[in-house]
Amino acid sequence: MKIGIMTFWWSEDNYGQLLQCYALQKYLRDQGHDPFLIRYDPRNDYVPTPLYRKLLKALNPVKLVGYLSLKRRMYLSSKEYTTHNRQFSIFRDTYLKQSEQIYYSYDELKANPPQADCYIVGSDQVWNFGSVINKKYLHSYLLDFGSDKIKRLAYAASLGSTEIGKTASAEITELLKRFDMVSLREESGVQQCDDLGINSVLVCDPTLLLGQNDWDKLEANCIKHTQKYIFVYMLENTCNFSLKKLAEWAAKYKLEIIYVSGNRGYKKVNFSDSQQKKSYLTISEWIYYLKHAEYVITNSFHCCVFSLIYHKKSGVVLLAGTLQKSNDRIISLFRNLKVCLTQIKDNDFNLLLRNTVPVVDTEFIEMSKRLLLSVLKN
Repeated sequence: MKIGIMTFWWSEDNYGQLLQCYALQKYLRDQGHDPFLIRYDPRNDYVPTPLYRKLLKALNPVKLVGYLSLKRRMYLSSKEYTTHNRQFSIFRDTYLKQSEQIYYSYDELKANPPQADCYIVGSDQVWNFGSVINKKYLHSYLLDFGSDKIKRLAYAASLGSTEIGKTASAEITELLKRFDMVSLREESGVQQCDDLGINSVLVCDPTLLLGQNDWDKLEANCIKHTQKYIFVYMLENTCNFSLKKLAEWAAKYKLEIIYVSGNRGYKKVNFSDSQQKKSYLTISEWIYYLKHAEYVITNSFHCCVFSLIYHKKSGVVLLAGTLQKSNDRIISLFRNLKVCLTQIKDNDFNLLLRNTVPVVDTEFIEMSKRLLLSVLKN
């Protein structure tokens, strides 16, 4: 079966985004299907900031300072990208089958839809529509293009937060009625679909559809560290975490730190309090250094996944502030794999010393595989 996949794919520093994109393709191909990435770039479909909101920011000193600070961080992160290439483009071109056309808008998807027997949307936060609903973005990721004869599936789609705007509920419901299967990555997402009257099911992230042996094939041939180290991967989202305090703790136990960041520094974070050197790893190197770490510390969902795949002792730093609604994806992950979540609170890293090697219950993963394959077969 020819399967077009709608998901996120364009990042140059979000490892989880590319790894989940790769995983679903790899798994489907191993099952005899012909999957490909639909290269939809939604940026032209984003709703521009209304003029009155721009004026309000310009007239409000606090908002103006915040806006200028954001622009400065974006500028610095762009310079960082130019200097440090993580070779994500090479990974995409090497490992992903992609549509020849890049669709720069929903209108292009409607006018010239990808030819396939089936469309799958997911995984990642493809249904995180935000507070200001963008109609074209919404219709794109709810697969409102192509023939009605094409099978439509959502696999491990994520809403990102715990709320769907009331203004979009009716529209989303009508579009989801066309789907042959709706599956979510978080328990809160299933509940929201239930509230909309849509039957849905909880499944694992596509990265869990592959095992250690599959991921080892991507592992880089790096020089092995002779000294033990902590692998730290932090998305630059607000959380209670001090890299400086971690470095002080690690020094007591003669542990090095390999620190990798993501999200391009768009958000102001409260853990950039250290001169700790950053590592700009390729995806293969990222897998290698995580696999061989003594401990893993992260606020990233997908880094949690790979910590479980490789049975690493890990500490999770949950997001804070307005982003704490997104923590359900991590909490659901550990609950459904029946693994105890070790949360780092108040920079108490001694928890790592008491942590045990996680043993994953694979029942949830096997159920997810059976469900996906049965829907594709029918």
